[in-house]
This record gives sequence, C-alpha cells and structure tokens, in this order.
Amino acid sequence: MFKKVLCAVDFSEFTDEIVTYASEVAKRFDSELHLIHVIPSLNYFTPYESFLTPENLVAVERNIEGEVEKDFDKIIKKLEMPVKKTIKTGVTFVEIIDYIKAEGIDLIIMGTHGRSGIEHILIGSVAEKVVRKSPCPVLTIRPKGKAFSMP
Repeated sequence: MFKKVLCAVDFSEFTDEIVTYASEVAKRFDSELHLIHVIPSLNYFTPYESFLTPENLVAVERNIEGEVEKDFDKIIKKLEMPVKKTIKTGVTFVEIIDYIKAEGIDLIIMGTHGRSGIEHILIGSVAEKVVRKSPCPVLTIRPKGKAFSMP
C-alpha cells in the first residue's frame, strides 16, 4: 500500500521516537524509508543579512549541513534498514511538499510538538502546513509526554 514512506526529521528531543515509528511502518508495509531534514535558509533571517556576505552564508550553511549529516548517521545506524536521507535548505513545509511530489511519496510521518495558544501563533506549525498541502496521507505523531490541553 505504501511503497515510499517519508519521515520528516527535526532533531528535537522526540526525533528517535518519531523515526522509530516511521521505520516500523516502513517495515510492516515493506516500504522504502526516506528521511528528510530541512535547514531554514539563512537568507530568510534579516538580522544575518546585514553582516554576512553571500560567501559567509554559504560557509555557514555547509557547516550546518555537516552537523546534520553526523546526526543523520547516528539515527540511521540505529535503524538497521536501508534509508534514503535528504537534506534541503529553504522553507521547511515547502521543501517537504516538493520532495513528496518529486519522489512519489505515498505516506509522510512527522511529529507534532503540540504547541497551542500564542506559541502556535508565533512559531506556527510545519506539520499543520504539510497536512494542508500534502498530496499524500500524513500521519502525525504526538510524542509521549506531550498531552493535549484546552487553550
């Protein structure tokens, strides 16, 4: 049913839980597992633009990519299954949706931090935007210990 499963990774404290869940779903359906992490482009952060040259922006982004590669490798070692990992730079939900379309993803699994109130308004929700825009089903996982509370 699901030939390709994508798991969005944000390297939060809940990453291992979400990736484990995604790998179990992929194993159950004999699916190809894809992991994606999107690095927010520094071009979108105005304070940086005033003192970072384009060359320095590229250097900083490469440094971040190197750190993400190391973190990805730690996660993949635990999974004991083939994984296709991707690192993108840009607007997180846009890059995820583009990847879904380009790779023909059948299911996306991602965590939700359960933010509400002013925190949700200020930070927004990548998961919510992906659910609204995704051409395939989205399974959101609320991490253990993150109970829903009425605003």
